[in-house]
Amino acid sequence: MAELILVADIGGTNARFALAERDNGAVSVRQVKKFRAEDFETLRDAAGAYLEAAAAAPASACFAVAGPVTAEIVDFTNSPWVLDVADMKRTLGVEQFHVVNDFEALAAGVPALGKENFLDVKPGEGDPVAPILVMGPGTGLGQALIVPFEGKVRVIPTEGGHVGFAPQSDEEIAIMKFILRDHDRVSAERILSGRGLVNLHRALCAIDGASFTPIEADKITEAAINGDGPAQKTLNLFCSLLGRAAGDAALATGARGGVVLGGGILPQIRDFFLKSAFTVQFLAKGRMRDYLADVPVRVIVTDGAALVGAAVMART
Repeated sequence: MAELILVADIGGTNARFALAERDNGAVSVRQVKKFRAEDFETLRDAAGAYLEAAAAAPASACFAVAGPVTAEIVDFTNSPWVLDVADMKRTLGVEQFHVVNDFEALAAGVPALGKENFLDVKPGEGDPVAPILVMGPGTGLGQALIVPFEGKVRVIPTEGGHVGFAPQSDEEIAIMKFILRDHDRVSAERILSGRGLVNLHRALCAIDGASFTPIEADKITEAAINGDGPAQKTLNLFCSLLGRAAGDAALATGARGGVVLGGGILPQIRDFFLKSAFTVQFLAKGRMRDYLADVPVRVIVTDGAALVGAAVMART
């Protein structure tokens, strides 16, 4: 008999909750609801509001969170919320409560998604026994690996989004120097994320002498799609740098099984992204170009893949 599971995907901006069931390996998710993190003082308040609205009493829960999960107290990388694991378990009244990294959950959900949930970016056969890299820009830049292991798969969470940004042109050096005015280090996430897109746009406007009006990431992407020149330049460079970062990460992890891109930004700009220099930069690895030549790249275009992964990883 399928058991009811409360699942959540908690990022820096939004928290998604749902009820899930597992039955003989098949996962179903329903009653998905999204809350803005800024609307709730604590994660406990948000979870309580969802359960009250859903009128449900799950036996177990699994939360996918944006940040490393290394202790019983979880601090979110891009949110003021704090998760006390023991306190949340008591609040929910569940027998089992499991907390995982959000991109670990996203990676766990990938094998359970049908082909219709992906957009093909770069063709390739891939190596069936090699790791698959899952990464993507959202509030932050998440990364995880799917590793084939004895006929099954093992998911390994990483914090690869926090590797250093390596500029390769005078313009990129100028961008790094601009961002260093506000930060003591420029990681990939400082550029390849929602907030990073804003950083990139500010920097390019300053470098080019263009006027800059404070604007959120979704407004930059909207302006780019509608033909705004400075926004298009920003988004084109964003896609190119993401291609370079994805190729570098695939080299570093041996991810010849494929690259799967998640996060909330890319599904909103899919046509723009497909026309960008992402693939050119992904393959621009000099002597190592052939290593990545047959690596397929796909974008997850369905909302809620991490909820599926959380259901896969839940302890019942």
